[in-house]
Amino acid sequence: MSMSKLHVVMPLSNAYRPDPRVEREAQALAAAGHRVSIIAWDRQAKLAPREQQGGVDVIRVQGVHSVHGAGWRQLFHLPRFWRASIRLALALRPDVLHCHDLDTLYIGWQLKRRLGCKLIYDSHEHYPAVMSLYLPAPLIKALAVWERWLMRQVDATITASTLLRDEFRERSASPVVSLGNYQELSAYAAVTADEVAALRRELGASAEDLLVAYIGALPRDRMLLPLIATAALLPDVGFHLWGDGLQRAEVERAAAAHPNVTVHGWLAAHALPRHFRAMDIIYYCLRADYPGAVYNAPNSLSHAMLGGRPIIANDVGDLGRIVRTTHCGLVIDETTPARIA
Repeated sequence: MSMSKLHVVMPLSNAYRPDPRVEREAQALAAAGHRVSIIAWDRQAKLAPREQQGGVDVIRVQGVHSVHGAGWRQLFHLPRFWRASIRLALALRPDVLHCHDLDTLYIGWQLKRRLGCKLIYDSHEHYPAVMSLYLPAPLIKALAVWERWLMRQVDATITASTLLRDEFRERSASPVVSLGNYQELSAYAAVTADEVAALRRELGASAEDLLVAYIGALPRDRMLLPLIATAALLPDVGFHLWGDGLQRAEVERAAAAHPNVTVHGWLAAHALPRHFRAMDIIYYCLRADYPGAVYNAPNSLSHAMLGGRPIIANDVGDLGRIVRTTHCGLVIDETTPARIA
């Protein structure tokens, strides 16, 4: 197969508003001269059904209504998303299927069988471990078996975690490489001191005030409630949380008890460099009892490093290893308000 002007189709089980990792990969391929189409699942039909972003075609499946975090009930909706995606992808006639996470790999396998295209599995995280927060143990075991079988059909695997890469290499006959969630330095270098000062003013903070932030998704594996409780111990410090996800309602309820805590909504990708630069400390801690935590190489860590901001993290997997070995922040032994403070 010629490596010039390939058509790469990326199935994705979120709405791509956008997904930061997928966006960087898709735009890199588009910049290299390839045609890239993303088939995304807009579960509540909130975004445009079709648009172009950064040279990438985005097609959203909107006729399959669901919500994130539905647990085993998602099994009633996922096959319908697969069927819709397969129909769309067959019409696109891709050269390469680049499947993001295990819940889209079935789509790629079916299209490889029918079209003979190449199949790439991009494992953002340890999917069965992530689903252990939402599904019963028998289904988690079934997912792990299914992933091992589907990986025999792929031509290459990409993963964000070096630990997961090593595990995959032990059982995969095809190449496995790690591609971390690293950001572009140029976007941070372009942020000016005036932009940083303006954002702090918008947040009601002076240059002398200390601001601590969590910026990222709000799933159940993030230790956000201890951070919010820390605000009571440090009343002169401003705490800001940006993001959305299944923990948002709980986070907002907890924050309401502290006048120095503000919960913001989802932050667009282009706004991230300015926000990370405007904060003084970044917080990112994971549940230690969450099996997928050891594989988590967070976007926030890379953002904090590029912004020159220290990060508070706990000693879990890739997260703790990177912070500890690069001295880019502090690794705490227990995620309690007293220890965070």
